[in-house]
Amino acid sequence: MLSPRVSAWLVKGWRLTALLVAALLLQRTTPTTENVLTRLSLSEVTGFFPTAKRLVEGPQQCLIVQDEYGNRLGRLLTTSPDADAIIGYSGPSNVLVALDNQEKIVGTRILSSDDTPDHVDTLLDNRVFERSLKDWQPTSQPAPKLEGYAGSTLTAAAIAESIQKRLSGNYASLRFSTPLALKEIQAVGFPQALSFEANTPRLGWNLVRGPNRALLGYVVRSSPSGDEFSGYAGPTETLIAIEPDALTLRKIILRESYDTTRYVDIVKEDEIYLKQLTKWNVREWPSLNFGKEKIEGVAGATLTSSAIAFGLQRRFADDAKHLTLQKSSGRDYAKSLALWFFLVGTLVMTFTPLHGRPKVRILWQILLVSGLGLWLGQLLSLGMFAGWARHGLPWSQGSGLLILGAIALLVPWTTRRQLYCHQACPHGAAQELLGGFRRLHWRLPASWHSLLSKLPAISLGAAFLAALFWPRWSPNPIEPFDAWILGAAVAVPLALAVVGLIASIFIPQAYCKYGCPTGALLKFVRSNNQLETWSRRDYAALGLLCGGALIVFGRPLLTPSAATAGEGLPITEMHGGAFGTTWTVKIRGTGFAAELLKRVIESEVNRIESSLSHWRKTSVTSDFNQLESTQPMGINQELGKLVAFTQKLSKATDGAYDITIAPLVSAWGYGPAGSNLPTPTPEKISELRGQVGWEKLTLDLPALTLRKSDERLSLDLGSVLQGYTDDRIAVLLHQQGHHDFLIEVGGELLASGSWHVGIEDPFNPRGLLEKLVLKDQALSPSGLYRAKRLAEGKSISHIISPKTGYPVEPTIEMCCVFHRHCLEADGWATALMAVGFEEAKKLAEKNRLSVILVAPDKSVWRSSEIK
Repeated sequence: MLSPRVSAWLVKGWRLTALLVAALLLQRTTPTTENVLTRLSLSEVTGFFPTAKRLVEGPQQCLIVQDEYGNRLGRLLTTSPDADAIIGYSGPSNVLVALDNQEKIVGTRILSSDDTPDHVDTLLDNRVFERSLKDWQPTSQPAPKLEGYAGSTLTAAAIAESIQKRLSGNYASLRFSTPLALKEIQAVGFPQALSFEANTPRLGWNLVRGPNRALLGYVVRSSPSGDEFSGYAGPTETLIAIEPDALTLRKIILRESYDTTRYVDIVKEDEIYLKQLTKWNVREWPSLNFGKEKIEGVAGATLTSSAIAFGLQRRFADDAKHLTLQKSSGRDYAKSLALWFFLVGTLVMTFTPLHGRPKVRILWQILLVSGLGLWLGQLLSLGMFAGWARHGLPWSQGSGLLILGAIALLVPWTTRRQLYCHQACPHGAAQELLGGFRRLHWRLPASWHSLLSKLPAISLGAAFLAALFWPRWSPNPIEPFDAWILGAAVAVPLALAVVGLIASIFIPQAYCKYGCPTGALLKFVRSNNQLETWSRRDYAALGLLCGGALIVFGRPLLTPSAATAGEGLPITEMHGGAFGTTWTVKIRGTGFAAELLKRVIESEVNRIESSLSHWRKTSVTSDFNQLESTQPMGINQELGKLVAFTQKLSKATDGAYDITIAPLVSAWGYGPAGSNLPTPTPEKISELRGQVGWEKLTLDLPALTLRKSDERLSLDLGSVLQGYTDDRIAVLLHQQGHHDFLIEVGGELLASGSWHVGIEDPFNPRGLLEKLVLKDQALSPSGLYRAKRLAEGKSISHIISPKTGYPVEPTIEMCCVFHRHCLEADGWATALMAVGFEEAKKLAEKNRLSVILVAPDKSVWRSSEIK
């Protein structure tokens, strides 16, 4: 039998667990933020751009705004989902941001918010707040100084931070949109460079890495800061190499230009001018006086060279603004010190006899009311706790409230002292001060007191269930605390505050005793004594959690079964081409701009093909294939992820699966050169086999480098790119608010929701081997029955053995792999085809894969994971 102390700690542990479960239930019902760009109309846009006539889908999930002649006026974007983790008082806000061609804010609009409604309302159509953000250039400037805005300080600051996060992560010029390449880094003065990476938080700066990831220096692009300085016909972008001290300029070269070619060539040829510009360091450039320093333009290209110099100055001026930490004003510093004073003072008043001294207590209460309440506005509320449960903890904007909330919960849980209610709540302090007139006190009958004292707990339970049933409802209007922060701007909280304070004159602590659900929450975790036992509050909490679980998990039981849900809804189909094949996306539902969404999908598919397919000469894969060196080459995270996965497959199949097979694949007519090639001779195959081998490929994922031990080694990612594309399209659709769709790229299927699909019969392509419901998973069918060609009168498959150099002898006619991710399904399907029937069965069971194998004799094998 458990000792009383152990039992007491189990009860205490249960109470914290109950809070965690309640938070998880609230988080599960958190509504997703809708992407409204697809439904934005021209009439809504003309408020920002009066001459707007056309909206065109742009890069990085934005809309380009054009006039009637097709001239670009600016762009529109939303802060969600990129900045959904940034929380004001109780949740994130989705803001529409309009930017001009210099990336300056033209205007903003709060589209939706999960923050406290009253706080958001004070910022809607607030001209002072709007003016604070207008003309701000978030990509290169620190956030503007924001004042209180009628008490909505945290909400306002969170909105500004959301805008900066959304844009600073995409620090790029729309005029000079070509991504920086390693070859350019090497050319600007770092020949030993092996990789480079963004230098957070310096926007537009890149760290240059050499062998063993040694820091070689920095490379900075003058765009977009210098884009507004035009020469004769347009701006010029420069590339600036900076020493490891982050101050000294090493070299400047011209990268791209819209200026007249002849004038640009004159500047390029004048090495003295560009070298002269490196005399001044990063700190000196912002305040450089060109006349005093005798910086003269290049003869014959004066405007071009001057625009380059002014662009450099603006570049480093923007850096100076961004790198200089925003020094807190005297007021902000005082507020920060004051908050810590109240946090420490609360602990002192709780754990020392000072709270029992009348004069000290009255002084403390006056300080709480005037300082923590009216000045700082730091009050805990039920809506705030609910918001934190739904959207996470406000580490960046509300750290003070977060600390206050933590000690308010943990101190009574560990020490039995009700710290916040008794020693830190300004509303409670105001009630206690007003209750000092003893002659005016009323004595409530015991029966009334017993009944009314249950109201806070009832309010808490009702608010919890309501928040689960109506996820966008906020409990803040049922409490008076917003009145301290927002004053008369919130009628209901203000009325509750006034009534509660007046009542406290006659009934001491009237609101605390008979109306405060936040107090009931803190009282729930409070320990009464060292031998805490299970009580009525624990039964009530258990009942509430069970009721909440029924609301959260019981909803699907009230809808049609998963296999048929949504089947009555209309389906929108979109089609396109890529990778030498086709893609199709089917979406259930209405209310979205299909053409705009199609352009978003096409843009992503084309990006993947152009950046990763070795069939495209511009891809990073082609760059690696053409590299005649065994030195490491810098790659991006995306290619690194794919190579890491394929190496895992190569190891699992003992090299039967190998992405370095590209030379052999091409030789057999399945590569970029096409099929009109002679059958390779044994000598040619032997020669090409020497250029193949997955173990000759070295990936350093942390350093993002890829190295080949044989200069002739080349990659073919065709076995995974279509599945990877399925996954990427799914991410885009989820971000756009779609959750019921079917994607197919070259036969690779990925379903979100439930979709009826069929597996083609390899022996009768017009028939089906099997019909099934594909639910929230991918299906990759790989077979030899379609991808074949004739060579010297013999049918050969597209799967080439890296060990023999010849097409594999078919022991599997078709392999179907089911997986959560289509990348994994696609890769494993090819890998299993490569190893043959018996080995494929072993690998499928060893790796717990859901697999269907069809043999040439038409026999079918299913792995144990197939349900």
